[in-house]
Amino acid sequence: MTSTSPATESAAAAGREAPPLISIRDLWKKLGDQEVLKGFDLDVATGETLVIVGRSGGGKSVLLKHIIGLLKPDKGDVLVDGESIVALTERQLSRVRKKIAVLFQSAALFDSMTVEENIAFPLREAGMKEQREIDAKVAGALEMVDLAGEQKKMPEKLSGGMRKRVGLARAIVTEPRCILYDEPTTGLDPIVADSINRLIRRLQKRLGITSIVVTHDMKSAFHVADQVAYLYDGRVYFKGTPEALRASTDPLIHDFIEGRSRELTSDD
Repeated sequence: MTSTSPATESAAAAGREAPPLISIRDLWKKLGDQEVLKGFDLDVATGETLVIVGRSGGGKSVLLKHIIGLLKPDKGDVLVDGESIVALTERQLSRVRKKIAVLFQSAALFDSMTVEENIAFPLREAGMKEQREIDAKVAGALEMVDLAGEQKKMPEKLSGGMRKRVGLARAIVTEPRCILYDEPTTGLDPIVADSINRLIRRLQKRLGITSIVVTHDMKSAFHVADQVAYLYDGRVYFKGTPEALRASTDPLIHDFIEGRSRELTSDD
């Protein structure tokens, strides 16, 4: 995987003016007795990095599961590349899911497989059999995440940051159009977290990948985002640039950014 050409960069820039890659319309979802999503609307432009923030239990992970069809809404629609996915069968969803990769919070590596076997897994699942082609793609993905030459290591020998990088290499090896990041910097020290943030930006620039990042880490949010969506009470309360989020005088947004609770009295 090499740097993009000027033509590719121009195409990625033009993608921002194209129809959204992901569109969510009037999405409602109830889990048990809790109404998690309440008429949720959101567009994610092709080639952009959208960061989704909000309080714990606010529906961020539930939203990601709807985007890849793991959950069906009670009402509303989810469109991927202009196609509604809510009524698709599992077999039909497999075609859509080829466009979207997921980096799980734990990286979700197979502990019994080497690094190269983990990264090659989705290629083999997709039917690729030529070993030289698989090896080349694995090597290219590892180079992209600064882990060149680490093919033979076992997951137990990897640090937390390296596990995340291998998980990211596995996510990009199939050349998806979109990556969903579920808390990519959780459990990492600030230096390693910063390296993951830089990787997210690098992949966007070099590959033109659309990224949706769910995080509680506001430093990461401001670092990687083109747009930020703040979820509150099952809806998008705010969507705009990081600069607009920082400049907001809305007490609800300001308290969230500062990590300040108003549920305690001054005596507490």
